[in-house]
Amino acid sequence: MAAFLHLAILVSLLAAGATANNGYTTPSPPPPPPPQQHTPSPPPPATPPPAHQSDKVLVRVEGKVYCQSCEHRNSWSLDGARPLRGAEVSVTCRDAKNRAAWWRLAVADESGYFLAEFGVTGASDFLGADPRGACYARLLSSPDRKCDGLTNINAGMVGAPLRDEGKRWPGQGYDNVVYAAGPLAFRPANCPPKHY
Repeated sequence: MAAFLHLAILVSLLAAGATANNGYTTPSPPPPPPPQQHTPSPPPPATPPPAHQSDKVLVRVEGKVYCQSCEHRNSWSLDGARPLRGAEVSVTCRDAKNRAAWWRLAVADESGYFLAEFGVTGASDFLGADPRGACYARLLSSPDRKCDGLTNINAGMVGAPLRDEGKRWPGQGYDNVVYAAGPLAFRPANCPPKHY
């Protein structure tokens, strides 16, 4: 009978626990989440720009000057043209305020090639911070009196725009840049009449 008594007490305790909350048990609440610790991300490492990405540039402008042939006089053609040694070309560059700030005289060599070099300058000092767009080349004079008429081939009279042909390389604290003007030309003063 003592064994029965222990069993009866155990069953009554279980029954009392099951009916204490109308037969429902309340789950214990989940433990609170641990507080989040805010750790700022480290700033990116400061890397100085390479020397070849400096604002400083040494600008050079190159091109060729020809004497247009009589066969193509008064046209835009340079077929049959010959290089004009000693021809003078001016290269002008405008500053950030659109003023003519830099000017160089270039003289063509025996192959008609000319090169004008400007000193090291900040690219932002040029109009639009773009030396290529801020500079232009113009015909000035021809040493050959038989071929000294100005033409506007590639805007040689009004100011030939420059092209970026990818000629650049790093210097010490500046970039070297070479821009090109299209071929410029003088025309013969007198040509024999054409017979058709």
